[in-house]
Amino acid sequence: MKTAPMTTADSPELQALDRSTRNMGYWFLAYLLIYPLPWLRRPPELVEVLASLAGIAVFLPLYLAGFGRSDTRALRCGAAVAAIGLALQPFGGVWGVFIVYACGLLGGVRPQQRAYAALAVVALAVASLVLLRRIGLWDWLPTLFFSTMTAMVSMYSAAYATQSAELAASRDRERRLAVVAERERIARDLHDLLGHTLTAVAVKADLAGRLIAADPARARAEIEDIHRTARAALADVRAAVTGMRSTSLASELTTARGALTSAGIALTLHGPAQPLPPQVETALAFVLLEGVTNIVRHAMAQHCRVDFGHQAGAVTLTIQDSRETAEAALALARQVSPVQPREGHGISGMRQRLSAVGGTLTLCITPEGSTLQARVPLPAGAGGGEAGALRRNAPDDAPEASA
Repeated sequence: MKTAPMTTADSPELQALDRSTRNMGYWFLAYLLIYPLPWLRRPPELVEVLASLAGIAVFLPLYLAGFGRSDTRALRCGAAVAAIGLALQPFGGVWGVFIVYACGLLGGVRPQQRAYAALAVVALAVASLVLLRRIGLWDWLPTLFFSTMTAMVSMYSAAYATQSAELAASRDRERRLAVVAERERIARDLHDLLGHTLTAVAVKADLAGRLIAADPARARAEIEDIHRTARAALADVRAAVTGMRSTSLASELTTARGALTSAGIALTLHGPAQPLPPQVETALAFVLLEGVTNIVRHAMAQHCRVDFGHQAGAVTLTIQDSRETAEAALALARQVSPVQPREGHGISGMRQRLSAVGGTLTLCITPEGSTLQARVPLPAGAGGGEAGALRRNAPDDAPEASA
């Protein structure tokens, strides 16, 4: 007799399992037709009929209340059904039918130790009745056989239903976690993309406004660059939403150089990066993008230095900015502490990206400038080839170049 554990989960799979179990419970009531079979050989007395009808009337709500459950209610209902069967033994019907029903209910009780104890009590009660009333072998042997089989099937079905419920709950948790992870990915990508793009557009728009009267040709070029930047950002946003967003250090360095130049910040590049695994290069490219965006937006800096290093089986990216005016230093001193700098969504996003490839991020902000360093360990044999695309995109062939 199949039973399922009681659960409050709202999973469609668990709801379908509960409906299936409940429907089977109604079909099992057909076994009640076995009870009056002995009366086919002899007509029953009125008291036998009345007692049997009363027993069945009490049995039905108990059975329906306990079927498909594994808690205390199933235990109580199973014990009551067994008592009904024992009480109806003197009235000529197949009283063992109710013992079989009771074993079906009790076999599904959880934890399993409670089911074993309850079944043992029922077996002891049946054995006592057989001995006291000297019931013949063929009057209790079928009950013993079918009760044992039903209890075993019920216990197996309860264990299977429990595993199914746990598996359905696990899949539901995985689906929810996947949705949360995808939302975080989209939010992180959009923050990086839009933060950099809007900062670049604002800086270029300010520059174009200042150049309209003094240098109309350059102002027109800046406006066209704003148009190209906006269209590229739109494509990047679409790619981020569809999960296809990727980038490279070379392309982000080119973009960063343009944003810094528009903001009037000098760039120094040192130590071009060596070839890196795609996941590592993408993570460092986003760190470069966010780090430079923060410098343009918040640092009030005059100079930015980007250093790439490769040591102790790890690649490092260091981004430093320096302030040369007292006004900028005083303004930053009011906003940040050199010991505990404030970290927003951008820093949190960088940490998450680096953590995904086993990397770490350190940040130190002082009134004189800030230093951000990303460190990512490399697998054996990675990063040991010729200089990569960054060298081709550096301002010149020297190991250190300024823009």
